[in-house]
Amino acid sequence: MNLILNLLPSISSGAENPLSTISKAVGITSTFDTGMNSSVSTSAVVLTAVDFDTTQGVMLTSAPDNDALLYVGNSDVTAAAADATSGMVLDIGESIFFSASNPNAVYCIAASGTQSVFWIAV
Repeated sequence: MNLILNLLPSISSGAENPLSTISKAVGITSTFDTGMNSSVSTSAVVLTAVDFDTTQGVMLTSAPDNDALLYVGNSDVTAAAADATSGMVLDIGESIFFSASNPNAVYCIAASGTQSVFWIAV
């Protein structure tokens, strides 16, 4: 509270808004993109063809009506088939956020059937 009160005089003096300085420092951004991939099957597929440079990363959520696990990784991701390539597992309805420079660098594969994954890139 004291920090905000101490910042108020500089707002009225015409100096750069310290709240925007704070938001820059903690990485708040107003630019993002979202989507869904409803065709994640037992072969690795790119999350999206969208080419979007992120500043923070990508969040994925396995759809709540899926009936199988999803695995997330790079282009050679597998569904727990090999130690070297098995992706990060996402249970049904579970989310993961990680630093990725572009959502089109992320690949998914389903343990079985055809599943859906939602994403947001920030």
